[in-house]
Amino acid sequence: MTKLVVHVPHASIAIPDDIWPEFLIDPERANHEAMVSADLYTDLIAREAWPNVEIIEAQVSRIVVDVERYEDDALEEMSMVGRGVIYTHDHMQERIRKDPSFETRVDLLARYYTPHWSKLRAAAIGVTLIDLHTYPAEVWPIESDASGLRPEIDLGFTDGLTPKAWVLALTQHFSDAGYEVGHNTPYAGVIDAGARAAVMIEIRRDIVGVPGDCDKWQRLIRVLNALPLNG
Repeated sequence: MTKLVVHVPHASIAIPDDIWPEFLIDPERANHEAMVSADLYTDLIAREAWPNVEIIEAQVSRIVVDVERYEDDALEEMSMVGRGVIYTHDHMQERIRKDPSFETRVDLLARYYTPHWSKLRAAAIGVTLIDLHTYPAEVWPIESDASGLRPEIDLGFTDGLTPKAWVLALTQHFSDAGYEVGHNTPYAGVIDAGARAAVMIEIRRDIVGVPGDCDKWQRLIRVLNALPLNG
């Protein structure tokens, strides 16, 4: 049987107490940005759709440390809009936080980034990895390409990491369930954590629904639970 690990990097809205002095905005606005920027409910989606698999979750909001950015800002295109591994700007490209000092940066990465990646890499070796996200239906000002299609399901994949046959099987599965499916749009690729096969699943937020008995939610959980796995 194929072993599955699910990565949930952006569900948390937690902002540790010692981080608050770094923000240039009041707590209400910072908490709002954490909510807006979060892939809300992806942790619950993962637990309900795949109750028996290992789920690797970030422990803090992505506006504190984004564990799915490159550690080196020189390699991270989103650092150009203040949304590198440590955010200084919100999703509207307005400044919300001081530029971190060298010491602050080292401390934050040591506390939240490095342990997360150590755990993820250890779990991903030799398994199938799903990198789970949601994304807004509307384009945000920080996005580099505002012209890309925004399908209900975006499958992000990378040659050498995602078998083509699996991409085809996933596409057919979601299409058969009535979802509009796109490939590498508006977000492309999948992280390399050492898995034998990996795919990113981006779910457009307007089709998620509300956790519980909501029809949209239950439909999505059923479809994800029946997902064909590579291998």
